[in-house]
Amino acid sequence: MRTIREIIGNDEKVWLYISNADVWEKFTAMAAEEGFGFGDLPVEKWAFGYVVAVHSDGNMGHVPLFVWCRSFGSDALNCPKKIEFGKLFSGDADTECKSSHFKMYAIAETMQ
Repeated sequence: MRTIREIIGNDEKVWLYISNADVWEKFTAMAAEEGFGFGDLPVEKWAFGYVVAVHSDGNMGHVPLFVWCRSFGSDALNCPKKIEFGKLFSGDADTECKSSHFKMYAIAETMQ
């Protein structure tokens, strides 16, 4: 199985999609072991998030779902590599995230 550092490779950062609490637990254990962190926040205070930006310098941060969903649009440019983190444990060779896994509805349409 690949490490988070191997996933980042030569990139400055990657975005990891975390599908559920079980995958989150695996991710946090792996991230902590490899020296990644949310600033100075202790591991036991890390909060679940569906998308985490992991930087090559060891810092991490949550990606807002709106930004994540918009990053799959045809007008999105220069987005980081997107990985479905759970696929690392299922043995799936293709870990690239090809969809947001969320449906965004335009508020403007519901207000008409």
